[in-house]
Amino acid sequence: MRLSLRVRLLGTIVGAIVFFFLVSVVATRVVLQHDLTQLGLTQVTNGGGAFQGYWDSRRDQIRLLVAQDAVSDALRKSLQTHNVAALADQLSNIARTSGLSFLTVVDAGGNVIARANGAQPGSLRTNPLVQRALTGETVSTATLLDTSVLAGEGLAPQAQAEIRGADGTAGAEHLDHGLAIVAAAPISDQNERTIGAIYGGVLLNHYYDLVDQATAALGGSSAILEGDAIVSSTIQEPDGTRTVDQQVQPAADVAKNGTPYTGVDTEGGTRYLVRIDPIVDDQQHVIGARWYGTPLANLNNIINHTTMTVIIWGLIAAIVAAAFGVGVVQVLSNTLDQRSKQVRSAAKELGVAIVGSEVSGDHVAMTKAAVERSGRLIDELRSQDRTSPKLAELKTVNDELESDIIVIDTLSQEMSSRMLHAANRVNELNEVAAALTQLVTGEAG
Repeated sequence: MRLSLRVRLLGTIVGAIVFFFLVSVVATRVVLQHDLTQLGLTQVTNGGGAFQGYWDSRRDQIRLLVAQDAVSDALRKSLQTHNVAALADQLSNIARTSGLSFLTVVDAGGNVIARANGAQPGSLRTNPLVQRALTGETVSTATLLDTSVLAGEGLAPQAQAEIRGADGTAGAEHLDHGLAIVAAAPISDQNERTIGAIYGGVLLNHYYDLVDQATAALGGSSAILEGDAIVSSTIQEPDGTRTVDQQVQPAADVAKNGTPYTGVDTEGGTRYLVRIDPIVDDQQHVIGARWYGTPLANLNNIINHTTMTVIIWGLIAAIVAAAFGVGVVQVLSNTLDQRSKQVRSAAKELGVAIVGSEVSGDHVAMTKAAVERSGRLIDELRSQDRTSPKLAELKTVNDELESDIIVIDTLSQEMSSRMLHAANRVNELNEVAAALTQLVTGEAG
């Protein structure tokens, strides 16, 4: 059994709608995935730049604070009189109100006079930033504080940490030094002679103020890395704690080559689009990195929402199109079925006409034969009585009638030939009608 025209047309329409619908959904998702990923990469790149702005602002703030403290009359007098207790109190108050992790004053030889965190003795004469400050230069930069400086400032416990590997394995690295933003400025007497220097800054290990400010302003998540290890971040673990003291796999190349990284990174069980920019010291050595990222789930939610919207509206459009298609196919099928019936009816009428013509042809032949017989009878009667005027008149009438019959017979034969051709056309019409019926219904007519 062949499929009917209605079924084939509906199948074609529905197949085309489904194909177009699937292609549209796939194309929409692919384009969204590409465009939103590119948009996300641009966003995290811009976010990384904005995070650097917060970093630079904090560095400039520390530079300004230290430079202002360097010209403080109270600090200068305490240094000149070597009043360690007063100097320590002043440094402690300044550090506390300014949000500095440490603040230290040294004499012209680099020996520690007083610290904000206590009266620990020591020397900073080998510290390159302090050396530059003692020559009259005010400097600020990011730097790594070694164990001696951290111990002297009482910050060693804040910096020490056991670093987990990027895969979460413990003991990948041990940190005993710290990443800090620092500044140093010369302290001069009334004659502009350098009598010492002030050195201070913020230790960023386990210090969250900077990353919290960046995240609050920019959204997403941010982190500070010492080398390739996170030492401060707003990245959340599944239990809600901060991700810290863990290596970041993409940051290894950043720390090694100083080349920024833009791409995908997984931290705290969450996949992020991230921008990782190197942190350099005043000698342009890479000592850490700034990490900024937005969860990929945000992009996936947009993609899934848009895809679902396309699917829903696409289904509605497909249903409407299919319903419209069913109506069109039904009208077309009914029209063809009606035309098939009309063809069959016309073929039937033509067949009746052909049969009638055949009957008429037979009647003409019989009439011709009868006229010929009557002519022979008239000839026999005239042979018996040639003087009868009525027989002569009858003979004339019969001859005329025979002539008309001959003409009619000729026309009848021509009509028979035409009827034979018409009969062939009737067969063709019946075949067309049967084909239309089979096309519409799928069944032989």
